[in-house]
Amino acid sequence: MAVLHRVAIVLAAACLATSVDVAAQAPTTPPAQQSQGQTQAQTPGQTQRSTFANPAEYDNYMAGVNTQDPARRATAMEVFIAWYPGSILRIDAYEQAIAAWHAAGQPAKADVLGVKLLQIDPDNVRALANSAYVGRLKAAGGDTAALAPAVAAAQRGLAVLPKWQKPPLLDDAGFARVKEQLAGVFNGVLGFAALQAKDYEKARGFYRLAVAADPTNLQDVYQLSVSQLEDMPVDALGFWYGARAIAIARAAKNDSAAHDIDRYVRSRYSQYRGSEQGWNDIVRRVVAGEKAPPDNFKKSIPRAMTPPEQALQLLEDNEPGALSFAEWVLVLRNRDVSSANKAAAEKVWKAINDKQQGGARLKVPLKVIMATPDRIEAAITEEAQGGNVVELEVVLARPLSPLPAIGAKISMLGVLSDYRPQPFLFRLTKGELAPESMPVAGGPCADPRPQMCTQDYRPACGTRRDNTRKTFPNACTACADPQVITQAAGACP
Repeated sequence: MAVLHRVAIVLAAACLATSVDVAAQAPTTPPAQQSQGQTQAQTPGQTQRSTFANPAEYDNYMAGVNTQDPARRATAMEVFIAWYPGSILRIDAYEQAIAAWHAAGQPAKADVLGVKLLQIDPDNVRALANSAYVGRLKAAGGDTAALAPAVAAAQRGLAVLPKWQKPPLLDDAGFARVKEQLAGVFNGVLGFAALQAKDYEKARGFYRLAVAADPTNLQDVYQLSVSQLEDMPVDALGFWYGARAIAIARAAKNDSAAHDIDRYVRSRYSQYRGSEQGWNDIVRRVVAGEKAPPDNFKKSIPRAMTPPEQALQLLEDNEPGALSFAEWVLVLRNRDVSSANKAAAEKVWKAINDKQQGGARLKVPLKVIMATPDRIEAAITEEAQGGNVVELEVVLARPLSPLPAIGAKISMLGVLSDYRPQPFLFRLTKGELAPESMPVAGGPCADPRPQMCTQDYRPACGTRRDNTRKTFPNACTACADPQVITQAAGACP
């Protein structure tokens, strides 16, 4: 109801700016034409009683507009419209009635008149504001069909607002303020629509404008907070605006709303930080009168990031091609969490493919979970290795013998050709053992031969094509010799 009352104030302010000034100049249209239904654009501020062929028309309008009780004032304006359908005061009477019904807490009646006014004047700013706001109110109450016309009214309102002529009784500063408030109503509706569509970035843009126009609007302040806290990554400023919404609700004695807002924002804060530490202090400061978030507000809250947030942070701090295999897995696994995570995954997958240009192969460190001559299933990350969870399927370039032992930590060369985000699985094709992982138990040397070998000393006996034998530092260096056809563990006899 508090928000509804502020909308009524905005509409009423715009209406009162055009109320009758009996001392103002006479209109240029002859009274005879006015009494016969002349409806040329003219504000009540340009009228006086003597200009009306029927002074009772003027008297009835003045009596209605000066009625203190809003419901009675609205009814009096409706009666005036019915009695004088051709009056030059008809548009103003509609606007006064709409504002009065809002002030009386009856938006449905205001909406009926708003629809009629838009039929007469499709670009009437105040009628568009009423239509947009009432549509938002209905949509928030579950009438989803009301949202589309509300959005249309808000968009039209923002389009025609710059063309709105200043009422003669309103100074420049007052007119600018009323326009800002009406723009706040329109932007609030568009922010609400974007929030319902879960387009959080667009919602934040509209809500920032709405909150700037009316910093005490509980709905817009709270929903700005929601648009910041539901997006990925979380915008920590949402915690300040959440506290601000709590402060507004408490000031309005709306303890139920304050409790519900606190419960939601507190839970998001706990997820973000890992505990509730510091939340009550933020609320206390804002309730005490803090009007804007401090410059260092975001950095003041230590962050316990979720895996999707960690994935995004990796791309903020590093080039995608410089990440480890385990970090690639983290980014790609969370691809479908949000649009930001999808963009991050696309960058990583492009970097992987760039590394494999021209037939280059990647060397992947892994733990063997299962092995056959044609295929190996393996784990890459420490977590998966600890739980023996398959994250990598290796399709071998040629049958492998002897097979690596289950649980062995080795490296494979190959091409990362595809992946599945959930449950995560990399596919490595054209797989071969990396030189340092060739079996020390012995066996034939496979082509292509190793180009680089480690310097560790695990002697192996290589048999050449001429049946001579030689001791090599390890199996890799033995097979690196193109004349060696097979090797065995240990030095040659």
